Amino acid sequence: MENLKEILSNVFSNANVRRWIVEGCICIALGISVACITFNVLNKEKKELTVSAEAAASPVTEEETTAEVNGEGLPADDPDADVVIEVVEGTSDDEVDNTSAYGYAPEIADWSSEEIDAAIQERSGYISKTKYQSAVAHLWESQREVTDVACYCMYLFNTDSTVYTAADFEDMSPEIIHLAKNEIYARHGYSFKDADLYNYFMAQIWYTPSVLPADFSEDVFTETEVKNLDMLNEIDTL
Repeated sequence: MENLKEILSNVFSNANVRRWIVEGCICIALGISVACITFNVLNKEKKELTVSAEAAASPVTEEETTAEVNGEGLPADDPDADVVIEVVEGTSDDEVDNTSAYGYAPEIADWSSEEIDAAIQERSGYISKTKYQSAVAHLWESQREVTDVACYCMYLFNTDSTVYTAADFEDMSPEIIHLAKNEIYARHGYSFKDADLYNYFMAQIWYTPSVLPADFSEDVFTETEVKNLDMLNEIDTL
């Protein structure tokens, strides 16, 4: 023990040794400090990267809104409300001359005469159960001179391919205007809740009710149909 004390005393009595020890302690302290600082910096960056990754894994989703459309028996709380549909920019349909001849609806264009006669017979009970019968008969017979079963095979108006104006309906009864508006929905399979509308369109052999009101979307309308709906909505009084 005495020898150890003597050795240490001799070591520390040397000025160079003392300087080396002090410098060594300083280096050790600096090393520990640098290590701590480096650890904290790296740990902070790791946390920031983790937070960024979590944020990137949860993208903000845009809430979808569905605008309801309305007419007689259309999907909205008030069955008498107007149809208001916004026209957006897009590919426009080819407009057809308003004087173009009426032909069989494309849904039945390739049917045989036997198939047409059978379908008309099958649905013959519907036309007498709608209040629109007399107005429609007058339009076909008096204004268009159609007196055969063709009236059950054609659209009242080509609102899917022709852009009409209010002037085109100046001589039309309120019933015909109302039917023209709802015919746009009927072409897309809308199933009417209103009994008179349902019975009228069921008498038309091109019509197939395939979409319930709750499932119907105005996105199916073409730009031409939207323009006609806006116009017909303004003049429809029923």
